[in-house]
Amino acid sequence: MPLTAIWKAGGSPCSKRLEPQIGELLDKLKQFDEIRLYGRQEELLRTMKTSTIDRLLEGERDISKKEYGISGTRKSPLLKSLIPVRTHFTDVEYTEPGHGEMDCVLHCGMSLLGIYAETLNILDIATHWNEKKIFLKKTNKKIVGSFHILKKQFPFPLLSIDFDNGFEFVNWLLKHYCEKQNLDYTRSRSYHKNDQAHIEGKNYHSVRKVVGYDRIDDEHVVNLIDNVYQNEHRLLTNFFYTTMKLKKKEKQLITGKVTKKHERAQTPYQRVITSDKLSQTIKDTVTAQYKTLNPAQLHRDLKKKLDKIYRIMKQKQLTSSVTVAYHATPLPDYLLGNT
Repeated sequence: MPLTAIWKAGGSPCSKRLEPQIGELLDKLKQFDEIRLYGRQEELLRTMKTSTIDRLLEGERDISKKEYGISGTRKSPLLKSLIPVRTHFTDVEYTEPGHGEMDCVLHCGMSLLGIYAETLNILDIATHWNEKKIFLKKTNKKIVGSFHILKKQFPFPLLSIDFDNGFEFVNWLLKHYCEKQNLDYTRSRSYHKNDQAHIEGKNYHSVRKVVGYDRIDDEHVVNLIDNVYQNEHRLLTNFFYTTMKLKKKEKQLITGKVTKKHERAQTPYQRVITSDKLSQTIKDTVTAQYKTLNPAQLHRDLKKKLDKIYRIMKQKQLTSSVTVAYHATPLPDYLLGNT
């Protein structure tokens, strides 16, 4: 079904995120001869409403429940008094590209013990442009080094960064780096996860939906995932996956009911090229890259790489199970008659 092909090319979004993007994705798929249409199909697709999309895609959707992982945030009180607290972004910061949120996503499985991988995830608030990098054994140097690499991958300069109170962010090394780069830095309030609502939501859609909640502690797997992060998934996320930004939130005084209104769904790329705060050079650069991208081919390449990663991880889990079975806790001496 043509709608299914468009839905998959857009990252399998909800109908409200897919409806504004149907026309552009349809043009892209036609450009690379990835879709065939008959009769009035194109006309119907371009005028399709959200209710029709929901009805036609009902059998395609993944209705599995969302999972949750372990939090590894540990407080670092040493520098907290020196780092300003940000509870929300101003109207200027909300519309000016370059103000971001940063967080770490743990790939520890069900245990925080031992060495495991983590993903550093950064989201620009104005455009929702997203960059991420995975590494083994988190250290302050790895956080700063990864941040430096990701900062250069944004199509526009970063002006400020906001993070939580974990020791990986609240430390002298990151503080000095931000000051040297003339980068404003702030932290969220302790025990207020909603202060970083943007990146917390992106952690699931951009990281968990890709690599899941299993433990990742193999360097080869980490390198394979990072290759996905830096190539196919990065391009799909920033050029073809739509997101919705909150426009207005109202609370009724009598009932206490909260009503939210969102802007029309757009891709990060669309927000970049329509921003009046970015130069034409930046817009021309991302537009030139966009014209070369085939979302269907990117999805095929992504699936191929992820299938390989999942096979390796599954085999490693089976091997670990056998190892545990053969290395069970030994019986105490008094049960062996050695006392």
